Amino acid sequence: MSREQEKEVMMRRMNNLANAANKATDKGMKQIFTDKWYALVKTYGQKIQQEETFKENVKANERLND
Repeated sequence: MSREQEKEVMMRRMNNLANAANKATDKGMKQIFTDKWYALVKTYGQKIQQEETFKENVKANERLND
């Protein structure tokens, strides 16, 4: 899966949870959807950060090997 496709899937999942939270009439369900949304954002943020760190490490290693 390409990077753009992954971003689309991430956004679709976050949007679905946000929409479910906004449509929920019960406060408990609204809270559950909101908590899941925040957990998903945290997971995606960590994943993106790890990918950036990996890219930086690869560049640093390439400079050392030159």
